[in-house]
Amino acid sequence: MALARAVGDRPAMRMGNLDRRTAPSHTTCAVCGTADARLLSTTTLEDGLRVTVCGSHKVAHRRAEKMARSVDELRMMLCDRRVAAG
Repeated sequence: MALARAVGDRPAMRMGNLDRRTAPSHTTCAVCGTADARLLSTTTLEDGLRVTVCGSHKVAHRRAEKMARSVDELRMMLCDRRVAAG
């Protein structure tokens, strides 16, 4: 019967998403401000700048008709469309 290894003996866990591994731990979504690191990813603006966003806003930006040129434009494009459509 194998004994449980001490916590210090465990290999480091690998995350599947390179963006999350290299992003600073204090980032938030540029659109909605969510800070849960499990939800955060990045999207690329038209000029190549990478911006931290949550998964929902990453998908919305990918599906948008055009790429945002700035963070402000990204916020305007992806603001709560339920309010804008209502």
